[in-house]
Amino acid sequence: MHDDAEAPPKPSRTTFIKRAMLGLVWAEQIVFIAIGLLLFAAALIFLKQSAFVLFDMLTARAESYSTFGSQFLDVILLVLMIVELAYTVILSLRGAVLIAEPFLIVGLIAVIRRMLVITVGEMGPKGTNVSQTISELGILTVIVVVFVGAIALLRARPKIREAFTEEDPPS
Repeated sequence: MHDDAEAPPKPSRTTFIKRAMLGLVWAEQIVFIAIGLLLFAAALIFLKQSAFVLFDMLTARAESYSTFGSQFLDVILLVLMIVELAYTVILSLRGAVLIAEPFLIVGLIAVIRRMLVITVGEMGPKGTNVSQTISELGILTVIVVVFVGAIALLRARPKIREAFTEEDPPS
């Protein structure tokens, strides 16, 4: 005769699922840490490059300022984008809810970066299609307005929610 009390209990399905979920959460944390470290390493490398570009700009002749200025702005804004992305990764590691605002800020920096590169590039000796440049700057301007509007709405959202949830005081 078999005694059921002596047999080891079978792990339940919910125990397996809980362990699998815990393993996935740890794997996610490891990936976020690796991404954060890589982003900060890239930011430091580009920051070093921007220092070299700034030094070149300081030692260059006056006619080269716009070229070096364009390169400097390009690299510095790239560093800002990378740091904003790393900030988003840090927020995810802290367990905070994913927030759209840092992504909008990265997009805004990217658009402004492109606008500055186009504008400084137009000052250079090479000639480009002016109508194409103007239309690209127009589209980028619209994108900036949309990003700024979205950021303003996200920041105003808690105030709007509070205004609708406040009860009127009794008369």
